[in-house]
Amino acid sequence: MQDLYLLKQRTLKIDAVIYDMDGVIIDSEPLWREAEKITFKTVGLHFTDDMCRETMGMRLYEVVEYWYDKLGWEEKSLKQIEEELLATVTQLIIEKGEAMDGVYSSLEYFKNKGVKLALASSSAMSLIETVLQKLQLKQYFDVINSAEHLDFGKPHPMVFIKTAQDLNTKPVNCLVIEDSFNGLIAAKAALMKTIVVPDNENWDNPNFNIADFNIRSLTQLNSLNFGK
Repeated sequence: MQDLYLLKQRTLKIDAVIYDMDGVIIDSEPLWREAEKITFKTVGLHFTDDMCRETMGMRLYEVVEYWYDKLGWEEKSLKQIEEELLATVTQLIIEKGEAMDGVYSSLEYFKNKGVKLALASSSAMSLIETVLQKLQLKQYFDVINSAEHLDFGKPHPMVFIKTAQDLNTKPVNCLVIEDSFNGLIAAKAALMKTIVVPDNENWDNPNFNIADFNIRSLTQLNSLNFGK
């Protein structure tokens, strides 16, 4: 892993920056954990924070299928749980959602550099729209993609490859900003440059050593060197 000092010493040549959403743009991971605990409790499952972190970066139905295969339940269908989980996290975001530190300044920074901006998330498009409306961010992005209806979600690179195509640029000229290991694997598989912004619990997680760079928050991006 290269540290922030080394990143300041070189210029990253990029045409586009692709932001993940949950945990990068909005501080939604605690809200996802809260929603999962509430929803799965209705079928007798009592989730911990660590259990919720197991599925970070997965699509909604993949989360539900993962836990059904692992723990099982009979009270509700998988589709019911999926719909209830989406409704719960959407409401929590409307009520409590806040932007991650440095989001607005980083977007302005890249916009002033003339770099294309995109959002590529595993979340449902309806939730993406809710977040962008809540934080008033939609105008920043040239492309907005969800892996919801793609054949494969993260850690498969499909959503990032599609986003590069929609931006009319090569994957190797893209920089991805992620917070989850599944998202990081997807970006690396797409041959994109990567910056990871782990939460505090994962700062020393060796899994994130595969990222090109590891930073504490998006506020650090403003001092880095990016070029086209």
